[in-house]
Amino acid sequence: MSDQQGGVRISEVVLHTTSYEPMRDWYTDLLGMGPVTEAPLPNHPQIVRLAFFRLHVNFPYTQMLALFDVRGDDVAVSPTRGLDHFQLRHGSIDELFDRYDRLKSLGVQPVNSMNHGPGTSFYYHDPDENSVELSAVNFSTLDEYLAFMDSPEFAANPEGIVIDADEYIGSYRAGTPLADLVSLP
Repeated sequence: MSDQQGGVRISEVVLHTTSYEPMRDWYTDLLGMGPVTEAPLPNHPQIVRLAFFRLHVNFPYTQMLALFDVRGDDVAVSPTRGLDHFQLRHGSIDELFDRYDRLKSLGVQPVNSMNHGPGTSFYYHDPDENSVELSAVNFSTLDEYLAFMDSPEFAANPEGIVIDADEYIGSYRAGTPLADLVSLP
């Protein structure tokens, strides 16, 4: 396996649901643990709340299952239910930014770029329009990462903020400390 491919691991699977409580309770029973993060998103146009189950941590990699409670009717077949996206985690922010550069040179641009606080993410659509999130943690240690996840700053804004990828990467490479870039309003 080349270094370019070896630094990426499946990190997150996100499911949309219109049956949030039954799904949360079912996964709590299935996994034998409750969500590590559960929060409302009062300002999001489609997602009412979210829950993250942390399955495994091997810092900087994590494995999470997330449930997004979406607005909509609970019908058997619905575009609001099922897989939202999956995430591939890079071992460092530098690896993520290098991959961004490589994809950009191939004409592949993210459809969305986010600073989530705990991590930075670029979202892409594959040829079938599946959403793929490429991400990296924004902290150099597990303790810093977990402390931010438990902070009032993250609790107040678990979704994070939209960023301009080129500006964000440029600021970082020009010497702006990552800690300054990842602070959430």
